Amino acid sequence: MGEKFEFEIQESLDTINKILGIAEKYESQSDFDGLLAKNLLAFHSIINDSSFVNRLNAQLITCRNYRGLKLMRAWDGGFASFSKDDEVIRLHRLALFLVIYLRELSFRGNYSIDERDDFYSLNELIRRNRKEFFEKSSWCINLLDDLPTLIMQEEFHSDHARALSNAIKSTDINKVEEFIRTKNESISKIDTWNNEFQEKKSAVEVLKDKLDTYQTAFNFVGLYQGFSSLLKKKVDELDSLKIQYFFIGLIIISIPLLELAWVFDNLNSIDSTKVLFIVFPTLTLLFVLFWFFRIVLHNIKSVKSQIMQLELRMTLCQFIQSYAEKSKELKEANKEGFEKFENIIFSSIVSSDENIPSTFDGMEHVSNLLKNFKSNP
Repeated sequence: MGEKFEFEIQESLDTINKILGIAEKYESQSDFDGLLAKNLLAFHSIINDSSFVNRLNAQLITCRNYRGLKLMRAWDGGFASFSKDDEVIRLHRLALFLVIYLRELSFRGNYSIDERDDFYSLNELIRRNRKEFFEKSSWCINLLDDLPTLIMQEEFHSDHARALSNAIKSTDINKVEEFIRTKNESISKIDTWNNEFQEKKSAVEVLKDKLDTYQTAFNFVGLYQGFSSLLKKKVDELDSLKIQYFFIGLIIISIPLLELAWVFDNLNSIDSTKVLFIVFPTLTLLFVLFWFFRIVLHNIKSVKSQIMQLELRMTLCQFIQSYAEKSKELKEANKEGFEKFENIIFSSIVSSDENIPSTFDGMEHVSNLLKNFKSNP
């Protein structure tokens, strides 16, 4: 075939507009031409649009081999050279062209034209009234009938058809025949593979769920180990504080005892002035030691409180996974009771240390005492 033509958009739309203008003159008639005019006018919004022309250029192949099927030929008649009085023929020609275009589109698109199609009524009108067309349009009727054959002929001699033919010739036909003979066996194998795949998929999903559970458990184990390491440090710190506690307490007890022993040994040789110089520094030292003693005691209680908090969190790590899984179910069963349980479990454990002084409590009193001592030489 020769080079395919292209529908000129503006030229095609001008032709459609002019012929639709003719249709407006005939739509009031009750004969075939009137029915044809009404059908064409019903498609005014569809065919009188550039997208329709673009669709023809994109999807028509065989029709574009015949330049007589250009839309402008519906107006000027081509070689037939329509005259001013050939309005009805122009009306017929546009309708036939549209049906021919539709025939190729439906054939290549592998669908039949039914009542849901926009052009169904026009196609049926032309199919049932072929004898109403003039002799000048007989070639259009013949082309409409021969179009499927022409399409197949063109496709059969196309480049991709030749390539397919060459590929078929080079194919091992025996293997194809063997495959056909063993089709049922192949299908059975495929079904078996599908079943095995589903079974393995289910097994993998089960393993995935288990791995997710293990991962969560390992996360809590790591958290538990972190708390355990911190707890060990706090226990060591508590042991150190206890040593300080007993050491300071021992000093506090030892100083008065040693001083009393010295006084009794030198009872005859000491006077009140010596006693004053001995007792006052001793009392000051005892006072300072006493406050350090209380500070250490405060730290001991604080560390004990921290240890209790860590032990609480370690305990929570042991059941939190099951708790997360069952909490929703338990809340639905007994909401109020479960909320009380949560309040008890997650409440803080705090040791009372309201009466324990902070690190610098009492230092102001010591400072004032030293100032008074300096002002009284």
